[in-house]
Amino acid sequence: MNRLSTQLCVSIAAGILLLAACINHPSTGTVAATASGLPQDADSICGISSDSFNAWFRSGQPTEDGAVTPANSVAFPHNDNCDFYQWAERMFLWITSPDTSGGKERPRVLESPIFYTVVPRGDTDYLQAHHPGEPLEAVSVLHKTGPNRLPVYTDHKGHLYEVLFHPPTEKPRILNGKAIIKPTSFSHPEQIVHAFRTSAGMKFFFYDGSAVTSALDQATGDALMAQTRSLVYYITFVNDMYAYYRTMVSVDHITNDTFPTTAKERDEIVRFAASIRYPAPVRPDALTMELKTSWVEADSLPGGADKYITIKAWVTKYTFYGDTLRIPNGRRLTKLALVGIHIVGSAAHHPEMIWATFEHIHNTPDSTYRYEDSTKNSKTVIMNSSADWLFSARGGAPFNISHIKDSLGYDTLQRVYPYTISPSNTLREFPFGAIYGQQPNAQDATDAQSNAEIIYINNSVINKIPGNDVRKNYHLIGATWTSGGAAPNGIVYHLDSTTSDTAAGVSIGTSALANSTMETYFQATTNSCFSCHSSCKDLQCQLAPEAISHIFGNMRPLYIVPK
Repeated sequence: MNRLSTQLCVSIAAGILLLAACINHPSTGTVAATASGLPQDADSICGISSDSFNAWFRSGQPTEDGAVTPANSVAFPHNDNCDFYQWAERMFLWITSPDTSGGKERPRVLESPIFYTVVPRGDTDYLQAHHPGEPLEAVSVLHKTGPNRLPVYTDHKGHLYEVLFHPPTEKPRILNGKAIIKPTSFSHPEQIVHAFRTSAGMKFFFYDGSAVTSALDQATGDALMAQTRSLVYYITFVNDMYAYYRTMVSVDHITNDTFPTTAKERDEIVRFAASIRYPAPVRPDALTMELKTSWVEADSLPGGADKYITIKAWVTKYTFYGDTLRIPNGRRLTKLALVGIHIVGSAAHHPEMIWATFEHIHNTPDSTYRYEDSTKNSKTVIMNSSADWLFSARGGAPFNISHIKDSLGYDTLQRVYPYTISPSNTLREFPFGAIYGQQPNAQDATDAQSNAEIIYINNSVINKIPGNDVRKNYHLIGATWTSGGAAPNGIVYHLDSTTSDTAAGVSIGTSALANSTMETYFQATTNSCFSCHSSCKDLQCQLAPEAISHIFGNMRPLYIVPK
């Protein structure tokens, strides 16, 4: 067999690499993907013992829909990949546990007063406290920006660029065929495209002045619609520790060099909360946490929402103008079902935060992937597009092409020509955050080993939860971080053969991590969480909270009652 026949076939669709099932390897078995299952024979690289798992539950024993306590981020061990994946699994089970604080059972922890909803209002994000019985507030468009908080565009190869739109009165000066671009203070200037309005239309130039010759498409402001025709709604949360820390910084009670990672910093936040007469943090050892969640309308789900975590929330009410335009017209109350969640948190030695993501098992088909089985052989799982997925029609294609955008702002939805406002077909490009045929981190020699870690810990957790616990319907997709908590530089581990887990700022773990309901159109071999959540200039990268978290700088702190 020649070398070429062992390599992955790649098809290009809308500038995104789509993995196709054309692997032929003598030591590789082929496994048909199922609509709701994980391979059960993955190598036991990354599991959790029964004793350790039992200790996660408040009662000391796993129970159906039982309350789980959070991981202790202050004492986070960070010895190997599995420590990060166990942190993620435990945090997910805690966040989605029934809230029993105060001795009275309430909805899930993420709805409890432990967390605040982050409500966007123009350029400012407001912290909305949670009160029992009060619905949350969701938005229908997830506006993504790059490290400099500029809108993100993509070219036909899937490369992402931030675009700086210059004022209409500013015209480009051309010298020797190149535009003269003034120096800026932005990070990653090589990834910024400068846009000028001219009599011939909008013209785009790279930072070196050369013209952008390929078409650029906006990669932010997309709206996603399920096959049930429910829009996807989004809610961002932060925990009380994050809210108090943000408020501390605003009144100069603490420097904002990095997110807190130590017991000393934890205690400072606890004391500050008491000094401003706010409730003591319920779980201070969780440190600062940020959640990004995606939801669909529960009533739209075929067969009901009994396999989903649900909440009550306010969503945008629209006036329909055919199938090409929807204008916001107030809001309405509805029941939402969870389909995706990012769990982000600071931990000992990791101020860049651990970035983990989960999805519901019925969301989307996985692109072809491979994993290492219990006999150390590599097996290939073929993409299954023939099942009934929530975000992909049976046999649907092409994949990951946006049909809906908020082109005008303010959640005004317009079709993306030539489509109507309609469901698109979504594919999870990198099922467990590893690029096919690429080593994702120094600990795992192959993508098959990395995938086996995630598959096995998913099975280990799911199989230990008794009964019909709804949380068994969600899978960990992966987690990413940097070695030693270095300031992230946005580079995915595999892209540079000289990188290693010790290279400062490189994204490791499942280094090509994305959630198909939140980064639907961002999935590419060049991208990771830190592609946007980083800030560098002249090779100097930052760990300041506003460089890591997009909401930190725009967030209005909590109101402090005058003494």
